Amino acid sequence: MNCIYCKNCVGIDRYEFLVETNRKIICKECSVEKRAVGYMNFDHKTAPSLVMVPSNAKETIRILERANRRAR
Repeated sequence: MNCIYCKNCVGIDRYEFLVETNRKIICKECSVEKRAVGYMNFDHKTAPSLVMVPSNAKETIRILERANRRAR
């Protein structure tokens, strides 16, 4: 599949994700979404949850990295 702006090929994994989340088919180069970092939150004993944090939130990332190391 091709990007709607630049007509470059969009990878199959990215295409499937964009279709499943009802987003426009846009390649990484044309995307305006900011990068994010994901961490697993092990608060519950049966199912962890995913915590998404903007990549420029350095202090929050530091705290999550410490909590993630302790939880394992």
